[in-house]
Parts: sequence; C-alpha cells; structure tokens
Amino acid sequence: MSRAARAAAALVLVVLLTGCVGLPRSGPVIDANVPGDQSGDPVSSFDGRSPQPGDSRLAIVNGFLEAMMAWPISTSAAKEYLAEDAAEEWDPTSTVVYSDLATPQERGSSVSIRMRDAALLDESGGWRGAVPADRSTLTFQLTVEDGEFRILNPMDALVVRTSWFHDRYRQASLYYFDPTGEVLVPEPVFVPVGDTFATSLVTALLAGPPPRLRDVVTSYLPDNLTVGLSVPVIDGVATLDLSGDALTPSPAVAELILAQLAATVRQEPTIRALRVTIGGELLDPPGSETTYDVRATDDYDAADTGSAGVLYGLRRGRVVAGSFDDLREVDGPLGREPHDYRSMAVSPVGDRIAAVSADGREVTVAPLRSPRNEVDTLPAGGTAFARPAWDASGRLWLLDRRPGGARVLVSEDGVRVREVQVFGVSGSAARRILVSRDGTRLVALVSRPGGDQLVSARVVLDQSGRIARIVESTVIRSFEGDQRAIDVAWTGPAEIALLLPARPGELFEVQAVSVDGATVEGGTPSTFVPGRAIGLAGEPDPETPVYAVARDELGDVRTGVRYPVKPVRELDYGG
Repeated sequence: MSRAARAAAALVLVVLLTGCVGLPRSGPVIDANVPGDQSGDPVSSFDGRSPQPGDSRLAIVNGFLEAMMAWPISTSAAKEYLAEDAAEEWDPTSTVVYSDLATPQERGSSVSIRMRDAALLDESGGWRGAVPADRSTLTFQLTVEDGEFRILNPMDALVVRTSWFHDRYRQASLYYFDPTGEVLVPEPVFVPVGDTFATSLVTALLAGPPPRLRDVVTSYLPDNLTVGLSVPVIDGVATLDLSGDALTPSPAVAELILAQLAATVRQEPTIRALRVTIGGELLDPPGSETTYDVRATDDYDAADTGSAGVLYGLRRGRVVAGSFDDLREVDGPLGREPHDYRSMAVSPVGDRIAAVSADGREVTVAPLRSPRNEVDTLPAGGTAFARPAWDASGRLWLLDRRPGGARVLVSEDGVRVREVQVFGVSGSAARRILVSRDGTRLVALVSRPGGDQLVSARVVLDQSGRIARIVESTVIRSFEGDQRAIDVAWTGPAEIALLLPARPGELFEVQAVSVDGATVEGGTPSTFVPGRAIGLAGEPDPETPVYAVARDELGDVRTGVRYPVKPVRELDYGG
C-alpha cells in the first residue's frame, strides 16, 4: 500500500472510529457433555465470493463489501479484493454498521459509496453512536495488480449491514471494577452469537477497557494475556487457559480477576463455575475450592443490595414500604409522623431516606427506621429540587431545577453538599436524574425546545470513592416535537425505561433504552399500558417487576397485569 493510500485509510478511520480496535474473532465454546452445536446459531454460514477475472472497479468494491459479511466471521475472501500490501496491513477489528448503501459513484480510479444510517462500535464492541452524515461516505482507491483491479485503502473496520449485524451479534456486558476495587461495573458491548460467544467475551475483557473508560473503570487482569481458541465447558465448569507472561497475583488480586472473568462469562447460561490458569499456573479461588462459582460475583454486584423488590412511597405524608399489596408505614422519623414532602428516595440498601420539601427548596435526610427523630436538612440552598437519587455506596445525588439552568449536586457523607459539572445537564432544563447503583453512570432527562433528550454521562471516582469529575456526556435518545417523557427508571444493569404519553390520560408507552444508546437490536422495545400513569417503578434487577404507577393502581409493564393499591403520591424501589 502506498504511503498516500495508507494515510487516506487511516484518516477515514480516525475520523469515524477514533481509537477503535474492535471485537474479538476467536474459537468456540465446547460443551464436552453434549454432542453437536449447542449455540442456537440462527443464521447459515456464508464464505464470501472471491473476485472474478475481469471484474470492474465497481464489482471489486461491491464484492469486498459483501465478503466482509462472511459467517462465521472470516476475512479471507475479503482480503482477496485488496492489493497485496493492503491485504497484509488491513486490520479489520473495528465495526461500522449501516442500513443501506446509496448508488456508487466512480471518479477516475476511485469508487465512493455513501452509507445510510451508519453507526460506530469502538474497540471493545461498545456502541459509539451515529456517524455524521457528512462523514458517511466510503471512498476506495483502486490500482491494477496482475491485470486486475484491487483496493488500495480499505478502512480498518468490518463494514456491514445493520440487518446482518442484528442477526449475528447480541449485546452483553464486560465487567470491570470501579476505582475502589469494591464494585463490578458492567460495560455493554456487542459480541458474535453462536459458538464464539463466551470466547469473544473473554477476549474482549482481556483487551482491557477502551481509552475513553480508563479513568472510569479498572481491570485487574494482567496485560497481554490471550485465551485459547476455545473455552471447554464440562459439567458446567469452564476452563480458561490464559497465555502470556504475568507475575503471580496476590490472593486478593486473584479474587478480583476471577470475579471479573466470572461476571463476564456467566452470561453464557451453561457456565456455572470457572477454572482459570495463567501461564499454566492455576489461579486459586478463595478457600479450598479448585473452581470459582460464578455466583460469588454477587458480592461485588451493586444491584444486589439485599432489598430488591421492596417498594417505597408516600401516603398521607408518611413514608411506606413493602410489597404493593402490603405497604406499611416505616418505623422511623418520616413514617411515624406526617410531613409535607413533594418527593423522596430511599437508598438502595434501604437504610436512609432523602425527602424534598413541599416548596422544593430543602432536602431532608433521615434513617428509614430508627426509634429516634434523627432528621437533618442538607445545606444545599436549592430552588426546585427534583426527586433525589442514590447509588449503592451511599452517595446522594440532587438536581436543582433553577430557572436559570439546572445544578447537579452530590453529598458523599450525608452532611456536606457540593456541585459537580455535567456537560449537557448543568445549566440546562434538566428535569430528572438517575445514577447507576455502581455510581459510574448518570442519566438525565432534559427538556429542549425541539423535544426531550436523554443524556448519559460517566462518573470518574478516585480510589477513595470520591467523585473526581463527570465525563463522556452523550445524548442517547432524542424526541421530536412536543412529546415529553413523564419519568425514567432503571430496568437492568445497563438498561433504563422511559414513560411516554401515547394518548395522555388513557394510554402510555414504556420504551426500553440501552444506556449506551445502541439501536441495532431490532429497534427500541416498547410496551403500552393503559391508565393514568404518573411514574415508573424500576430497579436494575431483571427479576424485579417494572411498574407503571398510577394513584391507585400499578401496571406490570412486562406482564400487562394491573394491581389495585391504596392511593399513593409516589411509589418506587430504592435508588
């Protein structure tokens, strides 16, 4: 490949996929107990067509684009369309998806094709959003080798149709730790389905977090490790033989390595435990076991607080808690006596309440249950506080909806309050914020003249758990016109739901949204619920029901069943 052609290809990739190195392509998971394919692979294989003698420039470009969609994933046929040097240097480890291609344009020795609805995936398979329209054109330079046209400057990416991608990839999570080393953090990525699923997950995890996340999350896996071409699974035990030079980790670090691996591969339902070696040496699990039970990762799961499924609400000025059919006043200072609060939130572990005064200017913090009247007012100096939000580490997040623009505040000790800047939220008309249980994600519902926006940002913590800054603010959903979201709630570790009016006062739409804004898994799932919904109750536990909340009933979003409840002003899970 000429220096000019290499520079052109590199420039396109830098513009589209800054820093991307892409998804792993490796061998299968082998279940030694059951013969045959246990992957449930829904699509047939396709090897890709080799170039034919006398192919035109356009035929070569079209053949190259088609060959990149070989399945199982292989680049052998695609490389045949490239010039010899280009084939040696091509590194298609990033991913670009598109819905369709416009009519190709030939100019001299080049062919240009505009991609419609193109989107980017970064080096880990993480969704990075839409490609701007003015950067959605692929331009191929061609040369002649041995009397045939060949491509000089392929983009270092797998460039495929969205429909092809949707049928062959699924969204899963890679698990890293927060900077304190105490909480696992899921990072959604797309990986190939079928035999390669678990192997691809491990390969992506071994690559470490992408540069954009390296201040947000930490990996305890040593650098430069690789996994074999297959992950054998025998009686539910997966064997991960990791190759590479690495020092023997301390028992404490070994446990964190095992937790990362187990949390990631347990998304393959046949895997119940791990046996891990590094450079041929067994990575000893805690205790006397020789395998690591994947359920042990629950100890690091911020969503596993011990109070999953408990609802909290306000009824006649008192805080109530329990199941929807048995909500009782709590035995604490905000449950024994009535108070005039407009909203409140209970911490995920169920020990403290933050309540907003009727005028929206003050936030009171109190224990959920206590024989004493321990009530403190935070020195927040607010104008119109929205409903508070907690993370599982006990940090309290506040949104002050001032007329001149919103402020985001946080209290890390329950006494002091400080403001943090969130691009796209601070100074905006933000109405609601959520914070992930692990404390590394903030999601805000923001009003705009052209329609609401859902903004997602990442929280950088220091090693003591103190908030350092907020980064990576991204609009993950926009609504046009006068459609206004009513509420937003967590429904999974990396998924939220929006409550939208379909026919105000009669029918409401609950729309699922991935926290990274990904849109290729068959569109945005929606459920319609009747009634007069005033809010959503949800938490990041897939086993917990998601409710559309009305004054006197709950609608189970997943089953459609409606339950009568005694009138409540507000009802939600902890968080």
